[in-house]
Amino acid sequence: GGGRQWWDGRIERVFRKGFATSGSCGFAAKYLIPFLMYAVGFNIKEWADSGFSHKYMQENYHVIENSARWFRRLFPGILAPFAGVPPNQIGPEFYTIEFYEGILKEIFLDPEFGRTNYFYRFYYEKGYKDQTCCPRTLQEEHFDNLRTNASCFEWHHATVQETMERIQPRTFTKLVLLDHMDWMPNSMVHDEWVALQRATVPGAKILWRSAFTKMDDKPFFNNLDIDDLSPKWYPKDRVKMYPGTFLSYMPRDTFPFVDIEPSPCQKASTVRKLLTTTKMILHPLTAGHVSAHGDKMSSFYAAQAKGYDAVRENMLVARPEMMSSFGPIREGMTWLDVGGGTGRNLHYLRSQLDLFGSIIVLDICPELLAIGEDSAKKSFTEEQCAKIKWVCLDINAHDVKEQLAKITGADLNRGFDTITFSYSLTMIPRWEEALVSAKVLMSEQGRILIADFDTYTEEGNTFKDFLIRMWYRQDGVRIEAKTRDVILNKVFAKDEYTKTVARFQRKLLRVNIPHMVVCCRK
Repeated sequence: GGGRQWWDGRIERVFRKGFATSGSCGFAAKYLIPFLMYAVGFNIKEWADSGFSHKYMQENYHVIENSARWFRRLFPGILAPFAGVPPNQIGPEFYTIEFYEGILKEIFLDPEFGRTNYFYRFYYEKGYKDQTCCPRTLQEEHFDNLRTNASCFEWHHATVQETMERIQPRTFTKLVLLDHMDWMPNSMVHDEWVALQRATVPGAKILWRSAFTKMDDKPFFNNLDIDDLSPKWYPKDRVKMYPGTFLSYMPRDTFPFVDIEPSPCQKASTVRKLLTTTKMILHPLTAGHVSAHGDKMSSFYAAQAKGYDAVRENMLVARPEMMSSFGPIREGMTWLDVGGGTGRNLHYLRSQLDLFGSIIVLDICPELLAIGEDSAKKSFTEEQCAKIKWVCLDINAHDVKEQLAKITGADLNRGFDTITFSYSLTMIPRWEEALVSAKVLMSEQGRILIADFDTYTEEGNTFKDFLIRMWYRQDGVRIEAKTRDVILNKVFAKDEYTKTVARFQRKLLRVNIPHMVVCCRK
Protein backbone atom coordinates (compact mmCIF):
# COMPACT_ATOMS: atom_id res chain seq x y z
CA GLY A 1 0.00 0.00 0.00
CA GLY A 2 2.74 2.45 0.94
CA GLY A 3 4.74 1.74 -2.21
CA ARG A 4 1.71 2.21 -4.43
CA GLN A 5 0.78 5.47 -2.71
CA TRP A 6 4.30 6.80 -3.22
CA TRP A 7 4.43 5.86 -6.90
CA ASP A 8 0.92 6.96 -7.92
CA GLY A 9 1.93 10.61 -7.86
CA ARG A 10 5.35 10.11 -9.42
CA ILE A 11 5.24 7.28 -11.94
CA GLU A 12 4.31 9.41 -14.99
CA ARG A 13 6.98 12.01 -14.21
CA VAL A 14 9.75 9.50 -13.39
CA PHE A 15 9.10 7.10 -16.25
CA ARG A 16 7.75 9.39 -18.98
CA LYS A 17 10.73 8.43 -21.15
CA GLY A 18 10.32 4.73 -20.43
CA PHE A 19 11.34 2.49 -17.55
CA ALA A 20 14.63 1.37 -19.09
CA THR A 21 15.94 4.88 -19.66
CA SER A 22 14.78 6.43 -16.37
CA GLY A 23 16.00 6.32 -12.80
CA SER A 24 18.97 4.15 -11.84
CA CYS A 25 18.50 1.86 -14.88
CA GLY A 26 18.70 4.88 -17.16
CA PHE A 27 21.75 6.20 -15.33
CA ALA A 28 23.50 2.84 -15.76
CA ALA A 29 22.57 2.63 -19.45
CA LYS A 30 23.57 6.20 -20.29
CA TYR A 31 26.69 6.61 -18.20
CA LEU A 32 28.02 3.58 -16.29
CA ILE A 33 27.95 0.99 -19.07
CA PRO A 34 29.43 3.33 -21.73
CA PHE A 35 32.17 4.29 -19.25
CA LEU A 36 33.00 0.62 -18.62
CA MET A 37 33.06 -0.07 -22.36
CA TYR A 38 35.48 2.82 -22.81
CA ALA A 39 37.63 1.68 -19.86
CA VAL A 40 38.11 -1.83 -21.25
CA GLY A 41 38.58 -0.65 -24.84
CA PHE A 42 35.34 -2.07 -26.25
CA ASN A 43 34.09 -0.37 -29.42
CA ILE A 44 30.56 -1.75 -29.80
CA LYS A 45 29.94 0.21 -33.03
CA GLU A 46 32.96 -1.41 -34.64
CA TRP A 47 31.71 -4.82 -33.54
CA ALA A 48 28.22 -4.08 -34.91
CA ASP A 49 29.74 -3.03 -38.25
CA SER A 50 31.44 -6.44 -38.38
CA GLY A 51 28.05 -8.10 -38.12
CA PHE A 52 28.64 -9.10 -34.50
CA SER A 53 31.14 -11.65 -35.74
CA HIS A 54 32.75 -14.34 -33.61
CA LYS A 55 36.08 -13.60 -35.21
CA TYR A 56 36.03 -10.00 -33.98
CA MET A 57 35.32 -11.02 -30.38
CA GLN A 58 37.87 -13.84 -30.47
CA GLU A 59 40.51 -11.42 -31.70
CA ASN A 60 39.49 -8.97 -28.95
CA TYR A 61 38.83 -11.49 -26.18
CA HIS A 62 40.84 -9.32 -23.80
CA VAL A 63 37.78 -7.05 -23.71
CA ILE A 64 35.74 -9.85 -22.05
CA GLU A 65 38.56 -10.65 -19.61
CA ASN A 66 39.03 -7.00 -18.64
CA SER A 67 35.30 -6.49 -18.31
CA ALA A 68 35.00 -9.51 -15.99
CA ARG A 69 37.69 -8.05 -13.72
CA TRP A 70 35.91 -4.70 -13.61
CA PHE A 71 32.54 -6.31 -12.85
CA ARG A 72 34.09 -8.39 -10.08
CA ARG A 73 35.30 -5.21 -8.40
CA LEU A 74 32.30 -2.96 -9.04
CA PHE A 75 29.14 -5.02 -9.38
CA PRO A 76 28.48 -6.47 -5.87
CA GLY A 77 28.85 -3.19 -3.99
CA ILE A 78 28.30 -0.43 -6.58
CA LEU A 79 26.58 -1.52 -9.81
CA ALA A 80 24.11 -4.03 -8.35
CA PRO A 81 21.57 -1.44 -7.10
CA PHE A 82 21.56 0.28 -10.51
CA ALA A 83 20.73 -3.07 -12.12
CA GLY A 84 17.91 -3.72 -9.64
CA VAL A 85 19.78 -6.58 -7.94
CA PRO A 86 19.10 -6.66 -4.16
CA PRO A 87 21.64 -7.91 -1.57
CA ASN A 88 19.72 -11.21 -1.20
CA GLN A 89 20.47 -12.05 -4.83
CA ILE A 90 24.23 -11.47 -4.52
CA GLY A 91 25.70 -14.84 -3.65
CA PRO A 92 29.30 -16.14 -3.47
CA GLU A 93 29.49 -16.52 -7.25
CA PHE A 94 29.18 -12.76 -7.68
CA TYR A 95 32.61 -12.37 -6.07
CA THR A 96 34.44 -14.49 -8.67
CA ILE A 97 35.86 -13.34 -12.02
CA GLU A 98 34.80 -16.65 -13.58
CA PHE A 99 31.11 -15.87 -12.96
CA TYR A 100 31.20 -12.63 -14.95
CA GLU A 101 33.47 -14.01 -17.65
CA GLY A 102 31.05 -16.90 -18.23
CA ILE A 103 28.08 -14.53 -18.63
CA LEU A 104 30.00 -12.12 -20.89
CA LYS A 105 31.16 -15.00 -23.11
CA GLU A 106 27.57 -16.19 -23.53
CA ILE A 107 26.47 -12.65 -24.42
CA PHE A 108 29.18 -11.56 -26.83
CA LEU A 109 29.99 -14.91 -28.46
CA ASP A 110 26.32 -15.60 -29.20
CA PRO A 111 25.90 -15.85 -33.00
CA GLU A 112 22.34 -14.51 -32.61
CA PHE A 113 23.38 -11.46 -30.56
CA GLY A 114 22.35 -8.81 -33.08
CA ARG A 115 18.97 -10.43 -33.69
CA THR A 116 17.83 -11.78 -30.32
CA ASN A 117 19.72 -10.22 -27.41
CA TYR A 118 17.10 -8.49 -25.29
CA PHE A 119 19.16 -5.62 -23.92
CA TYR A 120 20.87 -4.78 -27.19
CA ARG A 121 17.61 -4.56 -29.12
CA PHE A 122 15.84 -2.73 -26.31
CA TYR A 123 18.40 0.02 -25.91
CA TYR A 124 19.74 0.34 -29.45
CA GLU A 125 16.60 -0.35 -31.51
CA LYS A 126 13.87 1.26 -29.35
CA GLY A 127 12.63 -2.06 -28.01
CA TYR A 128 8.86 -2.39 -27.67
CA LYS A 129 8.19 0.88 -29.51
CA ASP A 130 8.96 -0.64 -32.92
CA GLN A 131 8.40 -4.28 -31.83
CA THR A 132 11.94 -5.47 -32.61
CA CYS A 133 12.38 -6.89 -29.12
CA CYS A 134 8.98 -8.36 -28.31
CA PRO A 135 8.47 -11.90 -27.04
CA ARG A 136 6.04 -13.97 -29.11
CA THR A 137 3.12 -13.10 -26.83
CA LEU A 138 3.51 -9.40 -27.69
CA GLN A 139 3.89 -9.80 -31.45
CA GLU A 140 0.89 -8.58 -33.41
CA GLU A 141 0.32 -11.79 -35.38
CA HIS A 142 -0.51 -13.59 -32.10
CA PHE A 143 -2.99 -11.04 -30.71
CA ASP A 144 -6.04 -12.93 -32.04
CA ASN A 145 -4.91 -16.14 -30.31
CA LEU A 146 -4.46 -14.24 -27.07
CA ARG A 147 -7.96 -12.76 -27.31
CA THR A 148 -9.48 -16.15 -28.10
CA ASN A 149 -7.84 -17.85 -25.11
CA ALA A 150 -7.94 -14.99 -22.62
CA SER A 151 -10.50 -16.86 -20.51
CA CYS A 152 -7.84 -19.46 -19.63
CA PHE A 153 -5.91 -16.96 -17.57
CA GLU A 154 -6.35 -15.95 -13.95
CA TRP A 155 -4.62 -12.87 -12.57
CA HIS A 156 -3.66 -12.73 -8.88
CA HIS A 157 -2.31 -9.61 -7.21
CA ALA A 158 -0.55 -11.48 -4.39
CA THR A 159 2.63 -13.34 -3.54
CA VAL A 160 3.14 -16.85 -4.87
CA GLN A 161 2.68 -18.24 -1.36
CA GLU A 162 -0.56 -16.33 -0.79
CA THR A 163 -1.91 -17.52 -4.14
CA MET A 164 -1.03 -21.16 -3.49
CA GLU A 165 -2.67 -21.02 -0.06
CA ARG A 166 -5.99 -19.68 -1.37
CA ILE A 167 -6.61 -22.06 -4.28
CA GLN A 168 -7.92 -25.62 -4.16
CA PRO A 169 -5.38 -28.25 -3.00
CA ARG A 170 -3.73 -30.38 -5.70
CA THR A 171 -4.67 -27.99 -8.49
CA PHE A 172 -1.47 -27.85 -10.53
CA THR A 173 0.58 -30.45 -12.40
CA LYS A 174 3.21 -27.98 -13.70
CA LEU A 175 4.70 -24.78 -12.28
CA VAL A 176 7.11 -22.20 -13.72
CA LEU A 177 8.64 -20.00 -11.01
CA LEU A 178 11.17 -17.85 -12.91
CA ASP A 179 13.89 -16.31 -10.67
CA HIS A 180 12.02 -14.65 -7.79
CA MET A 181 13.44 -17.11 -5.23
CA ASP A 182 16.89 -15.54 -5.71
CA TRP A 183 15.53 -12.49 -3.90
CA MET A 184 14.19 -14.40 -0.91
CA PRO A 185 15.84 -15.69 2.28
CA ASN A 186 15.81 -19.42 2.90
CA SER A 187 12.90 -19.22 5.36
CA MET A 188 10.64 -17.55 2.78
CA VAL A 189 11.60 -20.08 0.11
CA HIS A 190 10.78 -22.86 2.56
CA ASP A 191 7.35 -21.43 3.41
CA GLU A 192 6.57 -20.87 -0.25
CA TRP A 193 7.38 -24.47 -1.19
CA VAL A 194 5.23 -25.79 1.65
CA ALA A 195 2.37 -23.83 0.05
CA LEU A 196 3.36 -25.09 -3.42
CA GLN A 197 3.22 -28.67 -2.19
CA ARG A 198 -0.32 -28.11 -0.95
CA ALA A 199 -1.37 -26.68 -4.33
CA THR A 200 0.20 -29.35 -6.57
CA VAL A 201 -0.23 -33.06 -7.17
CA PRO A 202 2.59 -35.40 -6.05
CA GLY A 203 5.16 -35.59 -8.83
CA ALA A 204 4.20 -32.19 -10.28
CA LYS A 205 6.89 -30.77 -12.56
CA ILE A 206 8.48 -27.50 -11.36
CA LEU A 207 10.77 -25.37 -13.53
CA TRP A 208 12.65 -22.25 -12.42
CA ARG A 209 15.61 -20.12 -13.39
CA SER A 210 18.25 -18.39 -11.29
CA ALA A 211 21.11 -15.94 -11.45
CA PHE A 212 23.15 -18.72 -9.80
CA THR A 213 24.52 -21.92 -11.31
CA LYS A 214 23.77 -23.81 -8.07
CA MET A 215 21.06 -23.58 -5.41
CA ASP A 216 23.41 -24.43 -2.51
CA ASP A 217 23.00 -21.08 -0.77
CA LYS A 218 19.47 -22.06 0.36
CA PRO A 219 19.47 -25.22 2.50
CA PHE A 220 15.79 -25.91 1.75
CA PHE A 221 16.64 -27.18 -1.73
CA ASN A 222 18.23 -30.26 -0.14
CA ASN A 223 14.65 -31.53 0.12
CA LEU A 224 14.52 -31.89 -3.66
CA ASP A 225 16.22 -33.94 -6.35
CA ILE A 226 17.16 -31.23 -8.84
CA ASP A 227 18.02 -31.65 -12.52
CA ASP A 228 20.38 -28.97 -13.80
CA LEU A 229 19.12 -27.95 -17.26
CA SER A 230 21.48 -24.98 -17.53
CA PRO A 231 23.82 -26.40 -20.22
CA LYS A 232 20.83 -26.95 -22.50
CA TRP A 233 18.77 -23.81 -21.87
CA TYR A 234 21.20 -21.03 -20.92
CA PRO A 235 22.40 -20.55 -24.54
CA LYS A 236 18.74 -19.90 -25.49
CA ASP A 237 18.24 -17.20 -22.85
CA ARG A 238 17.65 -13.87 -24.63
CA VAL A 239 18.78 -11.91 -21.57
CA LYS A 240 21.83 -14.04 -20.70
CA MET A 241 21.56 -12.91 -17.06
CA TYR A 242 20.23 -16.20 -15.68
CA PRO A 243 22.89 -18.93 -15.98
CA GLY A 244 20.85 -21.42 -13.92
CA THR A 245 17.81 -23.37 -15.17
CA PHE A 246 16.51 -26.13 -12.88
CA LEU A 247 13.82 -28.81 -12.90
CA SER A 248 12.42 -30.82 -10.02
CA TYR A 249 9.38 -32.91 -9.13
CA MET A 250 7.19 -32.38 -6.09
CA PRO A 251 7.87 -35.09 -3.47
CA ARG A 252 5.00 -37.27 -2.28
CA ASP A 253 6.05 -36.98 1.38
CA THR A 254 5.58 -33.69 3.20
CA PHE A 255 8.30 -31.09 3.57
CA PRO A 256 9.44 -30.34 7.14
CA PHE A 257 7.26 -27.75 8.86
CA VAL A 258 9.81 -25.67 10.78
CA ASP A 259 8.23 -23.79 13.69
CA ILE A 260 10.88 -21.37 14.96
CA GLU A 261 8.90 -20.35 18.06
CA PRO A 262 10.35 -22.03 21.18
CA SER A 263 8.00 -24.06 23.34
CA PRO A 264 6.85 -22.18 26.49
CA CYS A 265 9.09 -24.27 28.77
CA GLN A 266 12.16 -23.23 26.72
CA LYS A 267 11.67 -19.55 27.34
CA ALA A 268 13.28 -17.75 30.26
CA SER A 269 13.02 -14.48 32.14
CA THR A 270 15.46 -11.65 31.54
CA VAL A 271 17.08 -12.37 34.92
CA ARG A 272 17.59 -16.03 34.01
CA LYS A 273 19.11 -15.04 30.67
CA LEU A 274 21.50 -12.60 32.35
CA LEU A 275 22.58 -15.21 34.90
CA THR A 276 23.15 -17.83 32.20
CA THR A 277 25.08 -15.38 30.01
CA THR A 278 27.26 -14.33 32.97
CA LYS A 279 28.08 -17.97 33.82
CA MET A 280 28.91 -18.64 30.17
CA ILE A 281 31.30 -15.67 29.93
CA LEU A 282 32.98 -16.34 33.28
CA HIS A 283 33.30 -20.10 32.77
CA PRO A 284 36.95 -20.00 31.57
CA LEU A 285 37.86 -18.24 34.85
CA THR A 286 35.69 -20.21 37.27
CA ALA A 287 35.84 -23.76 35.88
CA GLY A 288 38.03 -26.34 37.56
CA HIS A 289 40.50 -28.48 35.65
CA VAL A 290 39.05 -31.68 34.17
CA SER A 291 40.50 -33.85 31.44
CA ALA A 292 37.71 -36.10 30.14
CA HIS A 293 35.59 -34.57 27.34
CA GLY A 294 32.31 -35.56 29.04
CA ASP A 295 33.41 -33.94 32.30
CA LYS A 296 34.36 -30.77 30.42
CA MET A 297 30.92 -30.61 28.84
CA SER A 298 29.20 -31.14 32.17
CA SER A 299 31.42 -28.51 33.75
CA PHE A 300 30.55 -26.02 31.03
CA TYR A 301 26.80 -26.70 30.65
CA ALA A 302 25.60 -27.81 34.09
CA ALA A 303 25.39 -24.26 35.42
CA GLN A 304 23.76 -23.01 32.20
CA ALA A 305 21.28 -25.83 31.59
CA LYS A 306 18.08 -24.10 32.78
CA GLY A 307 18.57 -21.01 30.62
CA TYR A 308 20.51 -22.69 27.83
CA ASP A 309 17.84 -22.70 25.10
CA ALA A 310 16.65 -19.15 25.75
CA VAL A 311 20.16 -17.67 25.65
CA ARG A 312 21.31 -19.71 22.65
CA GLU A 313 18.24 -18.89 20.53
CA ASN A 314 19.86 -15.79 18.98
CA MET A 315 23.36 -17.28 18.92
CA LEU A 316 22.85 -20.60 17.12
CA VAL A 317 20.95 -19.12 14.20
CA ALA A 318 21.78 -21.82 11.62
CA ARG A 319 19.61 -24.40 13.43
CA PRO A 320 16.30 -23.50 11.71
CA GLU A 321 18.14 -23.29 8.38
CA MET A 322 19.48 -26.81 8.95
CA MET A 323 16.06 -28.12 9.92
CA SER A 324 14.58 -26.71 6.72
CA SER A 325 16.80 -29.17 4.81
CA PHE A 326 15.68 -32.15 6.92
CA GLY A 327 14.21 -33.96 3.92
CA PRO A 328 10.58 -34.93 3.21
CA ILE A 329 9.19 -36.59 6.34
CA ARG A 330 7.60 -39.98 5.81
CA GLU A 331 5.89 -42.44 8.12
CA GLY A 332 8.33 -44.43 10.26
CA MET A 333 11.30 -42.15 9.68
CA THR A 334 14.29 -42.37 12.07
CA TRP A 335 16.39 -39.50 13.38
CA LEU A 336 19.63 -39.30 15.38
CA ASP A 337 20.45 -35.89 16.88
CA VAL A 338 24.15 -35.94 17.84
CA GLY A 339 24.94 -33.49 20.64
CA GLY A 340 21.21 -32.72 20.80
CA GLY A 341 21.37 -31.91 24.52
CA THR A 342 18.16 -30.08 25.47
CA GLY A 343 16.34 -31.39 22.40
CA ARG A 344 15.72 -27.92 20.92
CA ASN A 345 15.72 -29.35 17.38
CA LEU A 346 12.76 -31.59 18.20
CA HIS A 347 10.61 -28.55 18.91
CA TYR A 348 11.19 -27.20 15.40
CA LEU A 349 9.30 -30.24 14.05
CA ARG A 350 6.75 -30.53 16.86
CA SER A 351 3.81 -30.76 14.42
CA GLN A 352 5.31 -33.79 12.63
CA LEU A 353 6.71 -35.87 15.49
CA ASP A 354 3.86 -38.37 15.12
CA LEU A 355 5.27 -39.45 11.75
CA PHE A 356 8.61 -40.62 13.15
CA GLY A 357 9.33 -44.23 14.04
CA SER A 358 12.09 -43.39 16.52
CA ILE A 359 14.19 -40.40 17.57
CA ILE A 360 17.41 -40.56 19.56
CA VAL A 361 18.92 -37.50 21.21
CA LEU A 362 22.57 -38.38 21.83
CA ASP A 363 24.77 -36.34 24.15
CA ILE A 364 27.55 -36.83 26.69
CA CYS A 365 26.18 -34.17 29.08
CA PRO A 366 23.51 -35.72 31.35
CA GLU A 367 22.47 -32.30 32.70
CA LEU A 368 21.36 -31.13 29.25
CA LEU A 369 19.62 -34.42 28.49
CA ALA A 370 17.65 -34.14 31.73
CA ILE A 371 16.47 -30.63 30.75
CA GLY A 372 15.57 -31.90 27.28
CA GLU A 373 13.54 -34.83 28.55
CA ASP A 374 11.67 -32.60 30.99
CA SER A 375 10.90 -30.09 28.21
CA ALA A 376 9.62 -32.88 25.98
CA LYS A 377 7.23 -34.14 28.67
CA LYS A 378 5.85 -30.62 29.08
CA SER A 379 5.50 -29.97 25.34
CA PHE A 380 4.70 -33.25 23.56
CA THR A 381 2.08 -35.99 23.89
CA GLU A 382 2.83 -39.27 25.69
CA GLU A 383 2.84 -41.09 22.35
CA GLN A 384 5.41 -38.66 20.96
CA CYS A 385 7.59 -38.85 24.06
CA ALA A 386 7.58 -42.65 23.82
CA LYS A 387 9.31 -42.37 20.44
CA ILE A 388 12.12 -40.20 21.84
CA LYS A 389 15.11 -41.78 23.61
CA TRP A 390 17.55 -39.65 25.59
CA VAL A 391 20.92 -41.38 25.42
CA CYS A 392 24.09 -40.38 27.27
CA LEU A 393 26.73 -41.87 24.97
CA ASP A 394 29.78 -40.82 22.94
CA ILE A 395 29.25 -40.94 19.17
CA ASN A 396 32.80 -42.34 18.96
CA ALA A 397 32.11 -45.30 21.26
CA HIS A 398 33.40 -48.48 19.59
CA ASP A 399 30.03 -50.20 19.93
CA VAL A 400 27.79 -47.18 19.28
CA LYS A 401 25.95 -48.93 16.43
CA GLU A 402 25.09 -51.97 18.54
CA GLN A 403 24.01 -49.87 21.51
CA LEU A 404 21.73 -47.63 19.44
CA ALA A 405 20.18 -50.63 17.67
CA LYS A 406 19.46 -52.16 21.08
CA ILE A 407 17.85 -48.92 22.32
CA THR A 408 15.63 -48.46 19.25
CA GLY A 409 14.85 -52.16 18.90
CA ALA A 410 15.56 -51.85 15.18
CA ASP A 411 17.61 -53.96 12.81
CA LEU A 412 21.32 -53.42 13.34
CA ASN A 413 21.73 -52.41 9.69
CA ARG A 414 18.59 -50.23 9.48
CA GLY A 415 20.47 -46.97 10.19
CA PHE A 416 19.05 -43.49 10.58
CA ASP A 417 17.33 -41.53 7.82
CA THR A 418 18.54 -38.17 9.15
CA ILE A 419 21.52 -37.51 11.42
CA THR A 420 22.02 -33.97 12.70
CA PHE A 421 24.98 -32.17 14.27
CA SER A 422 23.64 -28.87 15.61
CA TYR A 423 26.62 -26.78 16.78
CA SER A 424 28.11 -29.94 18.23
CA LEU A 425 30.70 -31.04 15.64
CA THR A 426 33.09 -28.18 16.48
CA MET A 427 33.01 -29.22 20.17
CA ILE A 428 33.91 -32.90 19.61
CA PRO A 429 37.67 -33.46 20.07
CA ARG A 430 37.78 -36.46 17.69
CA TRP A 431 35.42 -34.82 15.24
CA GLU A 432 36.68 -36.56 12.10
CA GLU A 433 36.03 -39.92 13.74
CA ALA A 434 32.57 -38.67 14.73
CA LEU A 435 31.78 -37.96 11.07
CA VAL A 436 32.94 -41.43 10.05
CA SER A 437 30.88 -42.97 12.84
CA ALA A 438 27.82 -41.02 11.71
CA LYS A 439 28.38 -42.12 8.11
CA VAL A 440 28.29 -45.75 9.22
CA LEU A 441 24.97 -45.08 10.97
CA MET A 442 23.24 -43.69 7.84
CA SER A 443 20.34 -45.61 6.29
CA GLU A 444 20.22 -46.48 2.59
CA GLN A 445 18.64 -43.11 1.81
CA GLY A 446 20.15 -41.26 4.75
CA ARG A 447 21.46 -37.73 5.07
CA ILE A 448 23.75 -35.95 7.50
CA LEU A 449 23.06 -32.31 8.35
CA ILE A 450 25.55 -30.03 10.09
CA ALA A 451 24.86 -26.53 11.41
CA ASP A 452 27.81 -24.80 13.01
CA PHE A 453 30.09 -21.79 13.22
CA ASP A 454 32.27 -21.09 10.19
CA THR A 455 35.22 -18.95 9.17
CA TYR A 456 34.73 -15.52 7.62
CA THR A 457 36.67 -16.44 4.50
CA GLU A 458 36.90 -19.61 2.43
CA GLU A 459 40.50 -20.19 3.54
CA GLY A 460 39.99 -19.02 7.14
CA ASN A 461 43.31 -17.21 7.30
CA THR A 462 42.41 -13.54 7.83
CA PHE A 463 42.78 -11.50 11.01
CA LYS A 464 39.00 -11.67 11.58
CA ASP A 465 39.21 -15.46 11.35
CA PHE A 466 41.99 -15.43 13.92
CA LEU A 467 39.89 -13.31 16.32
CA ILE A 468 36.78 -15.47 16.14
CA ARG A 469 38.87 -18.63 16.47
CA MET A 470 40.54 -17.34 19.64
CA TRP A 471 37.27 -16.08 21.14
CA TYR A 472 35.37 -19.33 20.74
CA ARG A 473 38.33 -21.52 21.65
CA GLN A 474 37.97 -20.52 25.32
CA ASP A 475 34.59 -22.33 25.31
CA GLY A 476 36.01 -25.41 23.64
CA VAL A 477 34.70 -24.55 20.16
CA ARG A 478 37.01 -25.28 17.23
CA ILE A 479 36.49 -23.01 14.21
CA GLU A 480 38.58 -23.66 11.10
CA ALA A 481 38.16 -23.93 7.35
CA LYS A 482 39.50 -27.48 7.51
CA THR A 483 36.11 -28.66 8.78
CA ARG A 484 34.44 -28.00 5.44
CA ASP A 485 37.28 -29.58 3.49
CA VAL A 486 37.25 -32.78 5.54
CA ILE A 487 33.48 -33.15 5.24
CA LEU A 488 33.32 -32.59 1.49
CA ASN A 489 36.60 -33.97 0.22
CA LYS A 490 37.50 -36.70 2.68
CA VAL A 491 34.66 -38.29 4.64
CA PHE A 492 31.97 -37.82 1.96
CA ALA A 493 34.23 -37.56 -1.08
CA LYS A 494 32.60 -40.37 -3.10
CA ASP A 495 30.13 -39.64 -5.90
CA GLU A 496 27.36 -41.54 -4.10
CA TYR A 497 26.81 -38.43 -1.95
CA THR A 498 25.15 -35.17 -2.93
CA LYS A 499 26.86 -32.39 -0.97
CA THR A 500 25.95 -28.74 -0.42
CA VAL A 501 27.31 -25.97 1.78
CA ALA A 502 25.44 -22.78 2.63
CA ARG A 503 27.62 -20.12 4.25
CA PHE A 504 26.24 -16.89 5.70
CA GLN A 505 26.75 -14.30 8.42
CA ARG A 506 24.26 -13.04 11.00
CA LYS A 507 24.64 -10.21 13.48
CA LEU A 508 25.09 -10.87 17.19
CA LEU A 509 25.35 -7.69 19.27
CA ARG A 510 26.04 -5.82 15.99
CA VAL A 511 28.94 -8.11 15.08
CA ASN A 512 28.65 -10.39 12.03
CA ILE A 513 29.23 -14.01 13.02
CA PRO A 514 29.80 -16.62 10.27
CA HIS A 515 27.72 -19.82 10.18
CA MET A 516 27.32 -22.74 7.80
CA VAL A 517 24.83 -25.49 6.97
CA VAL A 518 26.23 -28.63 5.32
CA CYS A 519 24.16 -31.44 3.85
CA CYS A 520 25.55 -34.79 2.69
CA ARG A 521 22.94 -37.25 1.41
CA LYS A 522 22.96 -40.52 -0.43
